[in-house]
Amino acid sequence: MVPERCSIMVSRKVCIQPPSHVVSVLFEKEEYMIGLVCNDHILLMKRKAISMQKSGKINKGKIRFQKIKPVVTDCVLNLKNKD
Repeated sequence: MVPERCSIMVSRKVCIQPPSHVVSVLFEKEEYMIGLVCNDHILLMKRKAISMQKSGKINKGKIRFQKIKPVVTDCVLNLKNKD
């Protein structure tokens, strides 16, 4: 499950768009997720991540944007029926 909205706030307002990309930082052999953004805020998030790296708030690794791939299933979980 991912949040329903983008991680970005602009002018003290939360973006209401659904996220389209997972934002992460590759550092050595580890990858750390730092947010989810919509298509409109990819560049803003990149600038913010670079700023956070320069200030030491996050690791200085490669910033990655991976498109979110929705998964659809027709599986239904019925906890009462054990068959």
